[in-house]
Formats: sequence, structure tokens, C-alpha cells
Amino acid sequence: MNGRPLKATPAPAGASAPYDGLDTSTVGTTDQDTHVHVRAWAGTKPDGEPVYELVPAKRLTDGRYEVVGTPALVLGCAAGDIVTLDETMRVRVLHRGGNLAVQAGPVKEFVPSDVDRLREAMTPLGGLVEAPADLRFIVVTVPAAAGFPHVESIMNEWAATANAEWWYGNVTHDSGTLLNWW
Repeated sequence: MNGRPLKATPAPAGASAPYDGLDTSTVGTTDQDTHVHVRAWAGTKPDGEPVYELVPAKRLTDGRYEVVGTPALVLGCAAGDIVTLDETMRVRVLHRGGNLAVQAGPVKEFVPSDVDRLREAMTPLGGLVEAPADLRFIVVTVPAAAGFPHVESIMNEWAATANAEWWYGNVTHDSGTLLNWW
């Protein structure tokens, strides 16, 4: 399945260029082992305004970051990937961490048992299921080694009972062609 945008808030006004994508309001130190949030481009609203997501990351060297939490909106990367950000805050993956990003949105709304059922189904594959408190989306990080047939079977069965849509966040280009990194 191809990625699709979810609701997001635009980036805060006043970010001056050049901007390295680091949300300094969340950083208490510049220690290279510090976990930070990088502001990454997630898409464009119908009015042309860019949408950004704060992605949890670990600052490395030379403008590189290790993604430590699979994004909900940003397509193309997952936890474990080593990335850089270009001048428009688009993520460029330098090295894949071996995880699939699976993103899901409710047709109406999720309930806690939807998350619990998916978590139970993904645990044997080594999957991590995360959702914000308001359950407006669900993100699954699962090792690619678990296999697409297993992941898709679980997601399709779960989506049918949860009344949800799901898609891979890091399997295809915007054009729909496979990235073939696995």
C-alpha cells in the first residue's frame, strides 16, 4: 500500500534559514549521545503550506541522525535508519536499519483494544506498536526479516476488524515503485 498523509500541524513560524532541522526547544545539551527531535518534512497541505513532523532521533556526527522512533507522517524511513536532512527538511536515508515502517489510520476512530490486538499480533514478529493517547494513528516498527507475507497478513486481518487503513511508510517511492532496500 502507498503512504497517505494524516492530519498534522504545520511547522512553527519563524524558523530562520539555514535551519538544521533540530528542534532546539527539546534539547538540554549538545552531547552527541543526546536524543533530540528533528523537524522533518512530511508533505504539503492543500493550500501549499508544508507540514513537518518532529521525529525522535539521536544526533550523530556530520549532520547525521539515527531515527529512534518510526515517524507517523514522514515517509521513507523507520527506527534504526541513519539519515540526513536537506535544506527543505526532507529526509535522505544513508543507511537502512532493517525495519519496516507501517502506519495506520482509523476510518472512524481507534479504541484501546484495537492497539492491544495489534500489539499482541505483532509481538511474535518483533514488532513495536505505538500510538498517541488520542489514538489518531498507529505506527508499527517491525523487522523486515519478519517477512512481508506475515506483516501483511496480520495488518490486513487487524484492519478489517479495527475498521482501519494501513500502508508501508518506507517500502515505495512517491511514484509507487519499490525501494528494494530489504
